[in-house]
Amino acid sequence: MTQPQLRPVPHPAPAAPPRDAGQVVLVVRDLVVTTLIGIYDYEHVKPQRLRLNLELALAPDDPAPWTHAALVETASRIVTEGHTNLLECLAERLAAALLSPNRVLTALIRLEKLDAFEECEAVGVEIVRAA
Repeated sequence: MTQPQLRPVPHPAPAAPPRDAGQVVLVVRDLVVTTLIGIYDYEHVKPQRLRLNLELALAPDDPAPWTHAALVETASRIVTEGHTNLLECLAERLAAALLSPNRVLTALIRLEKLDAFEECEAVGVEIVRAA
């Protein structure tokens, strides 16, 4: 019996939170950074690749508190600062920093470990937080 051909399936975009008419949403898709993350001993010394997807819903008719460049730089810096045990903790830290400007209404954050298991493309966590 022949084995079926497996084809890579593109990962779906994060599920967006509800939006109001006129709302601006800043989006960062598939930002890949290398960092120390995980609870196992080897994860404290061997960096891993993380894929970040971010969506920040901004107040309508208000100047954006973030530029795309600042969003990428800030997210990259936070994710690569030292070691973090859990993706959930890292996502919460990132949400707190991104929501700090008063004009950000909601933040959707998806973090995925790309090299955790050979059997799958990625494992991760997705959160939505409101200001």
